[in-house]
Amino acid sequence: MIDETILQLESSIGELRRIARNMMPETLIRSGLEVALGDLCISLTSDTVDIEFQAGDIQEGMDVQTQVNIYRIIQELLANAIRHGKATEILVQCIQGENNVLITVEDNGKGFDSKDQMPSKGIGLNNIKNRVDLMKGNVQIDSVINEGTTVNIELHV
Repeated sequence: MIDETILQLESSIGELRRIARNMMPETLIRSGLEVALGDLCISLTSDTVDIEFQAGDIQEGMDVQTQVNIYRIIQELLANAIRHGKATEILVQCIQGENNVLITVEDNGKGFDSKDQMPSKGIGLNNIKNRVDLMKGNVQIDSVINEGTTVNIELHV
């Protein structure tokens, strides 16, 4: 009985830590966006999912709220690729230009017909679009059934 209670408590503490980390990733505050995105990709890589992260010219002086929005966008795109797309290989690119940030997330998942059945039931894609709109950016989604999905985002910073 006591052993079972201890196991439940340890599980609850672990879950609480995960939730707290997801609210404001400590790595983002401590080490910046590039390191935080790299850590995110590493943490989601598994025996069944390989995630490659490529960064370009991400500047450390970027506004914290902008960094959080970019982190959340990529976090949601990865979750969608893994959970809904059943992807086994994902490429994440985040490149900062003079006045913009370009994000590409490409996967080999099951894809969908982007003309007929744009996923709209879940809040994930809506959250992404809202964050992109907030940053006066745009989103392009290309998906082919059984071939995967590519999401290109341009954000103005």
